[in-house]
Amino acid sequence: MTDTTRWRLEADHHSCAGTGICAGIAPDHFQVVDGRTVLSAAETHPDETLRDAVESCPMEALRILDADSGEVLAPS
Repeated sequence: MTDTTRWRLEADHHSCAGTGICAGIAPDHFQVVDGRTVLSAAETHPDETLRDAVESCPMEALRILDADSGEVLAPS
């Protein structure tokens, strides 16, 4: 990845169970508001902590995509 690589974040609010695991792992990127995950920003620089948070979602309600290509990077 280059320094210009950007990740796009998505949250499926219908699937989200509001467990807060994502916010616990990556509080700079996620918050739980009214029982649902809220993203701090739609795009961000790559961050492995963010990937860990997305991979830890028990409902698979979160995704990371390459901002340019739209390729799903997580969950795997």
